[in-house]
Amino acid sequence: MSTPHRRRRGPLTTSLAFAAAAALVATPAAAAQSTAQPDGAIAVSSLGTTNEIPGSIAGSLGSLAEPAYPEYVALGDSYAALGDDTEPADGPVGCGQSLANYPNQLDANPAVGELTDASCGGAVTDDLFEPQRAGVAPQLDALDEDTDLVTLSIGGNDVGFGSIVQCITGGLPGSPRDCESELGATVSGAIDDIYGPGGAVDDIYAEIAERSPDAAVIATQYLPLMPAEGEDGCAFTQFIGDENLEWAREITQEINDAVDEAARRNGHISVLPVDDADRSGCASVDERWVVFADGSQNNAAPFHPTALGQQAMAAAIAAAL
Repeated sequence: MSTPHRRRRGPLTTSLAFAAAAALVATPAAAAQSTAQPDGAIAVSSLGTTNEIPGSIAGSLGSLAEPAYPEYVALGDSYAALGDDTEPADGPVGCGQSLANYPNQLDANPAVGELTDASCGGAVTDDLFEPQRAGVAPQLDALDEDTDLVTLSIGGNDVGFGSIVQCITGGLPGSPRDCESELGATVSGAIDDIYGPGGAVDDIYAEIAERSPDAAVIATQYLPLMPAEGEDGCAFTQFIGDENLEWAREITQEINDAVDEAARRNGHISVLPVDDADRSGCASVDERWVVFADGSQNNAAPFHPTALGQQAMAAAIAAAL
């Protein structure tokens, strides 16, 4: 069985950036900054309207001879693992790890030393404790007492991300399915079970604390696929219908609220990049943080983040640090 891939970086003497960059709802400003939201999440405001992430992940907060977080472990599902599929990383076969995923982009920050990317596409919470399949070790095995930083992106597959996508895309033109009626109660119940007190995510946080008691832990929320209310739609949102569009927004918010509540309950924080510009699957190709069914123009997997979206997430984490 292969162990999670570890990427080693030598000592760095260079300036460090936690000055922020990126995200899904902020006004253009002369400088980027991170702000605490009422729900405890971190929103990272953007520098303007360019399609590059405002503020570098490696900007300036002074010079460090050694990284502030020498040992970094990334845990999670495809929203952590994937990115640009033309830039595969040397990870476990079938996990889909990309060099453009947020763990690798965060690893470019001189505050972060050695990356062990244990994330894997398709992962559910059980896969942090048990092998996901032959050749893919339990993700929590990547942790030890020397781990300084942990990022966690998990739970979306447990609550039915695949079923949600299958439903909203499964209608006929002009005759969408009623996905809230079909799935709403089941998905909301799964969110409570996975993220609620005593659920699987609490078990994961407890295990992280046991294995890596001194590590900083940051959870990531899920980048919304749909345009925000008031934003222009596109052919895809017209196809799925207004009711499914609204429900998809609501269920994404419900999941993200649960991610944040679980993180705070366990003494940690969650992050979600925000930007005033539309970064949904309806956005122009070079501004998308996520894609819908056809990700070929962005070299992204269907219904997943683009490399730009992963860059935004990496910058949000850097700002939170």
